[in-house]
Order: sequence, then C-alpha cells, then structure tokens
Amino acid sequence: MGGYSNSLFEPNNTLTRTQFAQILFNTEAVRWATSQGIVSGYGNRKFGPNDNITREQLAVMLWRYAGSPAAIDKELHFNDISEASRWSMEAMCWAVENGVLNGYGDGRLNPKGLATRA
Repeated sequence: MGGYSNSLFEPNNTLTRTQFAQILFNTEAVRWATSQGIVSGYGNRKFGPNDNITREQLAVMLWRYAGSPAAIDKELHFNDISEASRWSMEAMCWAVENGVLNGYGDGRLNPKGLATRA
C-alpha cells in the first residue's frame, strides 16, 4: 500500500473499503506467486516483500513463470558474470538468450543491479 500524493503515509488515517481491498489483493498476489513457485523467500523465514528486486531475481521469477525452460546456451559472456548467484545461472542464461535481460555496452550484465520498472 502506498502513501498519499503529498508523500505522507498517514498511518493514523481511517482506512477506506477500497484501501482495505487493495491490501487484501496485494497479499493475494504474493500468496499466488509463492504457491506457483515463482517467488520464494530468502530462507531464514524472510520474504522481503518491499525489497527492491535485483536483475537476477527478476530473471529467476520470469523464468519460473515461463515454466523453467532450459536455456540453449549455458554460458554467459559478460565481464561481471562471476557476481551472479549460482541459483540464478540457468534463469540468467534463459533471460539473456530470450532478450529478457540485456548487457550494458561495456560488457557488464550487472546481475546484482536493481531492476527498473521499465
């Protein structure tokens, strides 16, 4: 749930029926994604629903959403590929070969970089 247009959250304001419906809907979206195996927590019983998403996390979630298809090319040729987590490698290969993720012009993929809304 976001704040108001004046950049305030106003936690003590009354809750409207629409706001409550939005809260329930957002909770259901997380529950659905978890039940489908698209998203999981960090381990240690932490989910981090408000954490920013990294490029490698985005690749894994989209890869899982697509049914975890096998990547054809199992090697990524980027200067910073050693920064990618082992658990993300299959998804990263799939994402790059399908144009979901692109590298930067300087040879980096930036797997730990934050994904943008674009």
